[in-house]
Amino acid sequence: AADRRLAGRRRFYKNVGIAPTMAPIKPDENNKMTNGGNTISSPISAGVDGTQSATGVSTSIKDSSKWTSRLNPNNDNVDNKDEWYSVTLDGRAIRTPLGLPFALPSPALALAVASEWDSQKTYLQPAQMPIMTLCCTAIDQVASDPSAHQTDIIRYLRNDTSCYWADPTDDRVLYRQQSQAWEKLHKSVSSELLELPDDLGPAQAVGGSDALLISRKSDGNQMSGLPHPPLLVERAQKWIESLDAWTLTALYSACAESKSFFIGAAMIFEATQHARGECNVAPRDPKWA
Repeated sequence: AADRRLAGRRRFYKNVGIAPTMAPIKPDENNKMTNGGNTISSPISAGVDGTQSATGVSTSIKDSSKWTSRLNPNNDNVDNKDEWYSVTLDGRAIRTPLGLPFALPSPALALAVASEWDSQKTYLQPAQMPIMTLCCTAIDQVASDPSAHQTDIIRYLRNDTSCYWADPTDDRVLYRQQSQAWEKLHKSVSSELLELPDDLGPAQAVGGSDALLISRKSDGNQMSGLPHPPLLVERAQKWIESLDAWTLTALYSACAESKSFFIGAAMIFEATQHARGECNVAPRDPKWA
């Protein structure tokens, strides 16, 4: 694929807006689909350093039949143009790095991306457009093949930062703060999201020696990392695999930033519950979240 990166290019547009557009439809073998011809390329390259290749980066849609469903959380709205929005530059809709229509499932998300474009001054700086980048990732990468992101999220679970606690004999204050912050978080995610029994939770390592010991591969722990209960890992995997491309991309980003499955899962679950008008997840202490 041709390099579509515009990083460092002078701002070439005056007006930024959003407009109703078609919901994502099945692309052809060349990643093309009919969604209007008045479009403009994305400044975010599919790979890194202006290239279209990088580890874990797809340069084509691997399964176009599932690509559409992963982008459509509400499949009943596929034909409802008013439910999807594009971002426009001087009236021209932008496209993703792979050349796919940049169609978003909510006006709020489209406005957030539009504000990033509008905040660009003399030169375009894609690094200052995180929401745009995440949306492109969801459309071009995660919807095409979510397996790499799903696997990485499970890795964060097996090495979850919130499960490694200080030794109380070395730092009693830090241990108490971690206990107050993490115990309620673990219980909420385990019971509310993963629907585990009250007495079942994640494995925890206290102190450096304990962390090294229980994280090693052994007969009882075939994979390196914390030996969480198999049911917890199974439920987490099942929930991760149930997520659409947008939610999975957000979860991956939250886990990567926090180095924690539990923090990332709590953020996504809390946001979902708020959208439904209810929230039972324990609020996160800003010092630790």
